[in-house]
Amino acid sequence: MTNLTLPWEGMPESSRRRISTITNHNVYWITDLEGRCGIFIKSRSEFANVKTSISLNGIDLIKRNSTGTGELILLLNDIKDAPIFNKICEDLISSIEQHENNDAMIIGVEVRLQRWQELLRKGHSNVMSVELQMGLFSELVFLKDYLSRELNIESAIISWVGPEFDKQDFLFDSAIVEVKSYRTSKGQLVDISSKQQLYSEKQPLFLVTFGLTRSEAGQTVEDIVSEILELLAPVSKLTLDVFNTKLINYGYIPELKNEPYVGFIIDKTRFFSIGEGFPRIPFDIPLEIVKLGYTIDLSLCNAFEVTFDNIFT
Repeated sequence: MTNLTLPWEGMPESSRRRISTITNHNVYWITDLEGRCGIFIKSRSEFANVKTSISLNGIDLIKRNSTGTGELILLLNDIKDAPIFNKICEDLISSIEQHENNDAMIIGVEVRLQRWQELLRKGHSNVMSVELQMGLFSELVFLKDYLSRELNIESAIISWVGPEFDKQDFLFDSAIVEVKSYRTSKGQLVDISSKQQLYSEKQPLFLVTFGLTRSEAGQTVEDIVSEILELLAPVSKLTLDVFNTKLINYGYIPELKNEPYVGFIIDKTRFFSIGEGFPRIPFDIPLEIVKLGYTIDLSLCNAFEVTFDNIFT
């Protein structure tokens, strides 16, 4: 991991410094009497309820009222966890900057904290599975190498709805795209996890597939993220925040990893039109069947293959 400059560096014990990028709300970097680092979010009005069910491992969360105002304070217990704590704080700041209204700002912060509670409880065993890395790698490559050139990087990121738990991965005004990856060594076999994945009320629907080989000489998810961040450098901070939030929702939190990300080489990229005749489970299966999955052999689907240009024509 690259060296990270933390906002609390150089701050003495029991001090605070206003976060200058936030102009509409009172938010501060703080240290307490024990030298613990933290963030202090001040509400313009008292909280109706100071009780909270949010619990973050290794972080003290204080929610209290003080003479007409509310105070939400996060304090880190162990400095070795500062990188992930800083990531949480940056995510909260991103949410705060999106809200003018005080109550909406507090609600937004608590929603983000609940999401972090879920992520940290799962812990991802501090490891992002190879399968999850393959999926994210493929979606990001499609976003960077194809969509950002056809549209622009901002539109490409907005169209990426997979991390928001949508049925498919990319949604456009004129088309929908599902992205799948597979291990080249096991053949062109892609797994479909639900009846909805290859169906949509909106047409046309396309399937983009990436055949991958694991290799130390290949690129990692981290490499592709870095390249996209470079493309985002001259773009609005809001788009950057949206991208980072989507990565977190996907489960990409490099501050949590305890081993390097896997490298992949792309062996084959194919595009398919999903329509009449394409092999898929019928949508109108019995209602009693609430979950299903199946595998498609792409080597037998040549009749449905198209090019990338077909998606936007």
